Amino acid sequence: MHRALGHTNMTPIQDTSAQDRVVERHGPRRRGVVLLSALALVAVAAFLLFPRFQTWASADQSFERARLRFATVERGTLVRDLSVEGRIVASSYPTLYSPARGTVALAVRAGETVAKGQPLATIHSPDLESQVQQEASALAAADAELSSLRATNATTKLRNEQDAELKKLRLETAQREFERSQRSLDEGLISQRELDRAHDDVAIAELERAQALKVVEMETVSLDHQIKNRENQVERQRLVHAEAERRVRELEIASPVAGVVGKISVDPRDIVLQNQELMTVIDLSAYEIEISIPETFADEIALGIPAEILHEGQTYVGRVSSVSPEVTGSLVQGRVVFGGEQPASLKQNQRVSTRIILSARENVLKLRRGPFLESGGGRSCYVVDGDLAVEREIRAGARSLTEVEIETGLELGETVVISDTSRFDGAHTVLLRQ
Repeated sequence: MHRALGHTNMTPIQDTSAQDRVVERHGPRRRGVVLLSALALVAVAAFLLFPRFQTWASADQSFERARLRFATVERGTLVRDLSVEGRIVASSYPTLYSPARGTVALAVRAGETVAKGQPLATIHSPDLESQVQQEASALAAADAELSSLRATNATTKLRNEQDAELKKLRLETAQREFERSQRSLDEGLISQRELDRAHDDVAIAELERAQALKVVEMETVSLDHQIKNRENQVERQRLVHAEAERRVRELEIASPVAGVVGKISVDPRDIVLQNQELMTVIDLSAYEIEISIPETFADEIALGIPAEILHEGQTYVGRVSSVSPEVTGSLVQGRVVFGGEQPASLKQNQRVSTRIILSARENVLKLRRGPFLESGGGRSCYVVDGDLAVEREIRAGARSLTEVEIETGLELGETVVISDTSRFDGAHTVLLRQ
């Protein structure tokens, strides 16, 4: 035990006196200042947040502002328009027909580019070729008959004129004989009977002379009439011959326009009938746009109303040229033509966007369109007032694709919720949360 005590090292235990601090106790005055400061802060916070609390309290519903779209009421021109897809089509695509029965020989193929007046096909028609020869022969015969008639009539006229001249000579002879007889009677060389006979000869010669002149006149009229009739017959035959030649020339079928050969309806060396379809030629110099109009807008689209054609980023002026009276699949087909110069790079069946201008209303209050029109039926909307959206009755007027006219209920510069307002569940006031 003595050894154990001699070798044991005793370590003293440390206390917490080094960590202790002296705390001074404050009096009632210091606690009152702190309490007053806290009350003042609460009062200021309540004063600042009271309007917001009041707004929150007045709202029937709340919605995140970021999930809504807004638009401002403006004043300007409201353009009612209709945007449709169009297809480029050729406005001119003449169809060529066989002018006569015969065998066809084609000079082009479908899809081949042709110039105006270029031969496309030839019809070999023995009937027409024979008819031309027959009509030419008939014309030559008619010309010969006319020449013969002219010669005969000239001979007849000459003979009649000669007879009239002979009658004139006989009259002059009879007059001279009568004058001699008159002198002889005065001299007592002849009797009165012989004088009377000489007088009768003069009267007969005068009658024959007058009749000869009448015959010349009447024969001339008749012969001229015969010549005129025969000339008309020759002219008619000449026209028949010219028509036959024209039909033969038409056997060589040329392109009426510069363009592309479309559908070919016959094969080479086919025997075709008169007026049988041969082929079509697409005129590439004149295009139209074929559009499909929704049935609900068909009654509003009249001929001549303006249109805008969008092609390769550029807008071209056009107009509606036709509207079909027939409805097919809730669509009405129409045509739009270019109002000025058309693009040079147009191609058949190419798709283009077309905007049809239905009407333009100037100096109206308008608002950008949105789902709120359907939600409120065009009779109500939500107007933004600070953090609130308040429902208000309105009356919507004309509508375009992007805007709507506001007839009553809104003022210039007001902000309106244009999103779907059915999500507000009919609340009169909606709080717009940040």
